[in-house]
Amino acid sequence: MANYNFKKDLVIGEEGEQIVIDDLISMGATYDSNNKTNSHDVIVNFNNRQISYECKTDEFDDTGNMFIETSCRGKESGIMVTKADWFVTYFKKLNEIWYIKTNKLKDILANNEHRKATQSGDLDSNTEGILLNKNMFRDDFIVRHSIKHTEIIKKWQKKYQKNQNLS
Repeated sequence: MANYNFKKDLVIGEEGEQIVIDDLISMGATYDSNNKTNSHDVIVNFNNRQISYECKTDEFDDTGNMFIETSCRGKESGIMVTKADWFVTYFKKLNEIWYIKTNKLKDILANNEHRKATQSGDLDSNTEGILLNKNMFRDDFIVRHSIKHTEIIKKWQKKYQKNQNLS
């Protein structure tokens, strides 16, 4: 994501979460709740079972990589601390949503060599992560196209503009 501004990135992240929620609902899920801690972002119900998701949003031009955060402000974060069943990245410019079971992603990260990225977050956040080559591991993911991409982006842009005017 990384505007290097937490407040802006938060709005973009919430926009992405809503797109993921709408995609899950289109597959038959019912929305349960959002969470603002590092354990997970969203819970939905599928077949009377609660399933949790860690949702990330990437709004950059496609580089062929997926950034997976591992630490921030001197502490483990992102993939290292999530308790979510699934890890999801919404690529805004590609209009793609990439789903993978969290444990499977952790196995990929642990058992393969990847480039590391440093200084990837807000100024002085010391955010670090791994750059996962999307083409190399695409078959390990479920890749879907967002169905309500444009509609949701317009809604969130209006919300963001409104919040900016209040600041």
